[in-house]
Amino acid sequence: MIISGPAGSGKNTVAERLMEEFPNVERVLTSTSRPPRGQERDGADYNFLSPEEFEKKIKAGEFYEYAKIHERYYGTSKKSISDAFSKGGDLLLIIDVQGAKTWKKIAENNPELSGRLVTIFIVPPSLDELRSRLQGRGTETEAEIERRMKTAEDELLQTKYFDALIYSKSRDEDYAALKKIYMHAKIS
Repeated sequence: MIISGPAGSGKNTVAERLMEEFPNVERVLTSTSRPPRGQERDGADYNFLSPEEFEKKIKAGEFYEYAKIHERYYGTSKKSISDAFSKGGDLLLIIDVQGAKTWKKIAENNPELSGRLVTIFIVPPSLDELRSRLQGRGTETEAEIERRMKTAEDELLQTKYFDALIYSKSRDEDYAALKKIYMHAKIS
């Protein structure tokens, strides 16, 4: 299962809640070249790499997919997928729109993933609310918030490529919508 949406849409919040309720859901740890924010920890929230380390891994072919967003690299390493698969259960990726589109292409050509991938996009209530959420985090500069808002506008144009949309309301309503999608995917 892939969860995407603009920064501040609540992806991590609903994903963490799903993993708490369903211990068989394993988050695939992605990599980034950005520094940790707040309480984020290397190896728990992301694999934090320097830009040079990230580029070295790109050249070595160690990523299924990667993108440069807001001047930072983000990607899913082949090792993180194989590590998560080895534990069994259901896999959860929290990634950007570009990554989700790439994974859909990967799944089309991979018998292990074909027909098993579900992509979900969380649509914020409004751009004003999204801006308010980003400002409320207190982790980004105003210039960074502006970059994220521009990216959000572009990402919102990509919703048609996702299997399911969650129109964000409250944390509880967003989680209920995600849980419903997850339970339906488990039954199918």
